[in-house]
Amino acid sequence: MNFEEINFGEFDFNPFTKVDDWALLTAGTKEKFNMMTITGVMCGKFFLKPMMQVYVHPDRYSYQFLADNDYFTVSFFDVPQHPALQICGRMHGNNCDKVAESGLHPLPFENTVLFEEAKTVFVCRKVYHTDVVKDNFDSQQLFKEYYKDSITFHRIYLGQIEKVLRHK
Repeated sequence: MNFEEINFGEFDFNPFTKVDDWALLTAGTKEKFNMMTITGVMCGKFFLKPMMQVYVHPDRYSYQFLADNDYFTVSFFDVPQHPALQICGRMHGNNCDKVAESGLHPLPFENTVLFEEAKTVFVCRKVYHTDVVKDNFDSQQLFKEYYKDSITFHRIYLGQIEKVLRHK
């Protein structure tokens, strides 16, 4: 495998600029996994532990993979992989082979899956989840802008970052 584990303080990573090139959220095992493109992620510390927060709508095929598995990865790419990530974002894994369609190369890694083309991968263990609740929005303008008439809302997963991997 062409990845090396790095310490959090040993690399320059700005999630505000990296997520502009999109990222890939993956959950499952080498036998059965799914990935989806994400354009929103939060990084920081909670209880002094490094964490990553991701959001998955219940309409997404990946929703059940995150619910059923203890680990997930968030992969960032050095060169924008927009064509491949568009496929992973628009197609549902229950009715197509996203791996074949996207041309990305999955690699099993410990309890989850990552991709050979990734530049930086965060391996996260789920520690908490909650669902977005309409009544909890302090900004109804923001709610109306993104959810409009929707009756289903994203699930928020908080994952403790256990490893950061960098492509060699």
